[in-house]
Amino acid sequence: MVKLFCAIVGVAGSAFSVRVDESDSVYDLKKVIKGENPATITCDAKDLQVFLAKTEGGAWLSSLTEDVKKLKKGEKTALIEALMEEDLELQAEDSLKDVLEENHLPTPLSRQIHVLVVLTEGAGGSVSEASKMDQLREKVDKMNDKLDKSMLGKRKVCHSSASSSLLDELHVRLRATRAVPFETEKHVEPFTWGYTVDESGQKIKLTEEQQRERYREYVEVNIGDALAKNKLCVYGVEKGEGGKDILSADVPGHDIKFAGCTDMIILSDQILENRLELEMLPDVRLIIEVKQKVERRSVSQAVSELIALDIKAAEPGMALLTDLQKYWQFFWVADPTNNRGTIESVTICDPSKAFAVIETLLASGADAVVSLPCFQEPIKRPKIDEFLASIGEGESGGIRESIERYYDIASMLGPDWDMARAVAEQITRSIPTLSYFS
Repeated sequence: MVKLFCAIVGVAGSAFSVRVDESDSVYDLKKVIKGENPATITCDAKDLQVFLAKTEGGAWLSSLTEDVKKLKKGEKTALIEALMEEDLELQAEDSLKDVLEENHLPTPLSRQIHVLVVLTEGAGGSVSEASKMDQLREKVDKMNDKLDKSMLGKRKVCHSSASSSLLDELHVRLRATRAVPFETEKHVEPFTWGYTVDESGQKIKLTEEQQRERYREYVEVNIGDALAKNKLCVYGVEKGEGGKDILSADVPGHDIKFAGCTDMIILSDQILENRLELEMLPDVRLIIEVKQKVERRSVSQAVSELIALDIKAAEPGMALLTDLQKYWQFFWVADPTNNRGTIESVTICDPSKAFAVIETLLASGADAVVSLPCFQEPIKRPKIDEFLASIGEGESGGIRESIERYYDIASMLGPDWDMARAVAEQITRSIPTLSYFS
């Protein structure tokens, strides 16, 4: 048996524990959760949504964090929102053993939250009129979002859920290169990830979100001279409303829309005076995705963020995936080969050398060709939208899906001329001889 502590999102109250067998399914877990809360949960168990309270560092969510304190008050923080993304929902038919093993989670202990429970519409008890209005607004927003996706034929792909198959779909390959040995003028110590100690003396890792400002300052301090000289800054992207879509972009020639953000961006310091210019990514040089533990899927996330950056920004940029200790992997767009786009990368294990590369990159400006200390020859950085593959059959599939969705919606709500016009424009754009007029 395993003991899991659960919290219902959006409902004030203490966490509660349930006991389940590891061989049980997620649906069995839902039934136990409902049984523990008969007054709060009035829907069928199958209608509950459950998510793992797993932080980016691979640890359980500590009860000592501000996020959990607000969660118990019925509030949702940016971290809680991130844990509840649609693609992270646990599926009813999965076994708990598989879920725990696949996510490499430690043994559940006390003073932790392990499961987030979300009540679907009509699943809870009585709520206030204000709550009903909030639910109505959320429902309308979701409906508008679905209509937009139907009309535009775009499939949303979150950076955090990007996979290697996405590169195949975009006709882009990832290629690793070897760094040449080089010396640095200054020594830089690795970043020290923090932790807290509970009453029993157990060390609990702090999440990346909780240490965002600490690691931003770590990066800033170690490249301070280069930042000042080039009028740049290290901007820590907030995962709330202000920054969650900073790297959202439509992929040219494809029915894909990237969604999400990164952890840090090095760009013009003019955004410190006018935050509204952040969306324009002025003079952007580097985006940085930070992980306490770099996993295989982290690479796909960093690559998708780079592609989105290259689509949105006027200048060629680079991406860095790092644990701020011994793993510093740089990515950039390279020349295409054999009709396939190419993303090249180089991995450095010494923070001193990694910061030397960053400083050189910052001094290179927006040049498409840059010389970095880890390479003997300069590297070229073409824009990725110059060679993104044509949508081909994918466009036809997107059009077919849009038409089917239109008929589905029209059969329930009646004809919608604006929506029909949008689908017609999409069809027109896919016909070469007519695309000029669309």
